[in-house]
Amino acid sequence: MELLELTLSPLDKKRFLAIATRVPNGIGDASTDCHLPFWVDEQDWRRTVIKVLESSQGFRVEHYPELGEQDWLEQEGLLLPDRQRFHPAYLEQVGQSFYRSLFPPDSDLKQVFLHSLWLAEQRQTDLHLRLKVAATSVERSRLADYPWELLHDGQRFLLHQKVRLSRYIAYDASSPCLPVQQSLRVLLVSARPQGLPQLSLEEQQAIQMGLQRAQETGLVQLHILPSPTRKALNRYLTDCSPEQLPQVLHFDGHGVFGKRCTNAVCLTLHAGIKVEACRACGQTLPAPQGYLAFETEQGQADYQSANQVAALLQPYPIPLVVLSACQSGMTVAGDSVFNGMAQNLIDQRLPAVVAMQYSVQADAAREFAEQFYRVLGNKKPLLMALNQGIRAMNVEGNQWYRPVLYLRWQDNEGGQLFNTAESAASEPPINMRQPQLPLPVRAEPASSSRKGFYERQVVQLEAELIAVESDIETAPRELDRLLLEKAAEKLLNKIDTLKSKLSSL
Repeated sequence: MELLELTLSPLDKKRFLAIATRVPNGIGDASTDCHLPFWVDEQDWRRTVIKVLESSQGFRVEHYPELGEQDWLEQEGLLLPDRQRFHPAYLEQVGQSFYRSLFPPDSDLKQVFLHSLWLAEQRQTDLHLRLKVAATSVERSRLADYPWELLHDGQRFLLHQKVRLSRYIAYDASSPCLPVQQSLRVLLVSARPQGLPQLSLEEQQAIQMGLQRAQETGLVQLHILPSPTRKALNRYLTDCSPEQLPQVLHFDGHGVFGKRCTNAVCLTLHAGIKVEACRACGQTLPAPQGYLAFETEQGQADYQSANQVAALLQPYPIPLVVLSACQSGMTVAGDSVFNGMAQNLIDQRLPAVVAMQYSVQADAAREFAEQFYRVLGNKKPLLMALNQGIRAMNVEGNQWYRPVLYLRWQDNEGGQLFNTAESAASEPPINMRQPQLPLPVRAEPASSSRKGFYERQVVQLEAELIAVESDIETAPRELDRLLLEKAAEKLLNKIDTLKSKLSSL
């Protein structure tokens, strides 16, 4: 699989710098000053677009009450003039806006992407497009919130071509170690709490069907947690020996992105981000985050936050978590890119998370799960399993773009969980414990273009340094300021090293 990594670094709330920090062999470097889509003057219509993409049932007038929302949707070509239905090609329109934003016309970055795609096609392989975002980017824009999975080049969606897309949130922390393994142990947690819309057991059956062939060959072992409570999951993981721990933890149930009251007597959960005070007790609500609905011992809903789930799983080396719960990959507000369920798990050093960035229909989740595990059970990489699962969800519908993949390790295999002893011995090991800076400098080129390479890297790092220094001045907490100062110091060291090399040429 060919790898094209684009580092996306916000310049301000409307603009970002896109830099090709990893490219296929023989393709030159590129960087482009890009503009985020859906801005009109100082009005950001991002949340309106997310509401459009979140909808599974089509346009509902009551969902767009804000002043000018429906006018803008019609002007953008997303809503028909009768304002009763979305335009038949509304997904294509949104996807083309993303494509023009990331690959501006006539830009060097667009040419690098097209050349990378052409090279992958010539080599009869896929192109892994990895979008890398600094953990501090949310302080300057909501860049990480956009559903880049919808990228459309004017003819077709990129994910329907040879392109495979993953997200990588970079920050100064060690990456996890991916163990060598010959088989895959999957632990399924199916929660069906009382009082919530009831989900069928069809997805559980679909997972079993997808794994059946692999189970017969001994490649996969499926275990179902008898009691879908947080306590039961904690006990199961605690009692497992290292050889028994699951490599895949799959949560099948309800999820929501919202705010929960911190009053210990109340704890009311409010879906969405608009409510400021608890409707039950009046207490001011905290920042929103993702929640999964486990069950209590009595079968009621037990909402566990992204922080709580991450804390539960952090001690255990589980390579992959799959969340088929609605909105488990969503983050549209708050002061951190890590307030979504999937993002928070990545922040706790889990190697990979597959999640749903919006609500997903039960039948679509079922089709995705069956094909995803059928491919994964045949020792294929995560990106391939994800793409095949997406294609099983009906590419002409509005469900296929909802699954997203976050990868924590920087290999070029698209998330290969089956790292057999033979392949590990024949290939150089990947160092996954080295700290990763937000904007790494790639290996030194051995050509006459070395000076130009260094100069471009200096420009890249100086742009990031300016942004970080701006954040230091407005940091709300002392801890935030210290972390940003540390990042700025490391960037300065990188810049000084490069300038020293330039002066010696």
